[in-house]
Amino acid sequence: MLRNLCVLFFMTFVLLALGCASGGGQTLKIDMQDVAGRQHVPDELTDMLGDLGYEWIPIHDPNARRDVKVVQQDGEYRMRFEYVQTKQVRIDARIRMQDGFTRLHFHEPGSQTLSAPAQGLLKKLQQRVVQEFGEANVTY
Repeated sequence: MLRNLCVLFFMTFVLLALGCASGGGQTLKIDMQDVAGRQHVPDELTDMLGDLGYEWIPIHDPNARRDVKVVQQDGEYRMRFEYVQTKQVRIDARIRMQDGFTRLHFHEPGSQTLSAPAQGLLKKLQQRVVQEFGEANVTY
């Protein structure tokens, strides 16, 4: 019993530490279940973000032990994009395979806050996501 409590405490501590160590930024959530005409979400995101000036950058696939465009892990597609002009803003995308629920984590690596230029890019991203998927399906 004591061992189980210690394991539970340790796991809680690790999860909290990981949350605190993650960079700042903002996460946009898109509920794709009610979006009409949805095709393949990774392709749709790649096209939309490409129009906004982002390009995908390789992400490490622990199963393949190499960098790839899309990682399929734990029932999700995982992708990463970077703003082409400055290379300072990244978007980490996680898409649930089951229903397409998508999280776009917008951040500047190594920073706990967003700079003024990054905030402008975030505003453009928010507007485009709402335009593409509908205001009722997007939360910040």
